[in-house]
Amino acid sequence: MRDWLFILDPTDTTMDGDLPSKDRVLELAKAAPRREWWLARRRHMAPGDRIWIYFAAPLREVAAVTEVEGEPYEVTGDAQHPWRFRAALNLDATRALYRSPVPLAALANQHPQGVPLVRDSDLALFLRHAEL
Repeated sequence: MRDWLFILDPTDTTMDGDLPSKDRVLELAKAAPRREWWLARRRHMAPGDRIWIYFAAPLREVAAVTEVEGEPYEVTGDAQHPWRFRAALNLDATRALYRSPVPLAALANQHPQGVPLVRDSDLALFLRHAEL
């Protein structure tokens, strides 16, 4: 199992037509946790991998986690995000992160970009805050 950091920019991304605030993602974790996520480039994700959700605005914090259910697959007609993968938001861990998010200032990776693998030192922090 690998851990990835997925950057959500609430200023230019939507989820089910709404901006993806941590409040909205927590609502989705409760009501519709299984969903399709998007990627600009292929990543070697596999079922069971965790995706830690970093909210790039307004507070810059990790406040949700989802678990990959299927390998990325290519789609046509979306040049900006040609790859998709299925994942389910972990409700209990997302609730814990909602209450106690991990701020960017606490991360070893101070400049996250793309969808990088999570550094070991950051993973320990994520797991503690997610109560996993």
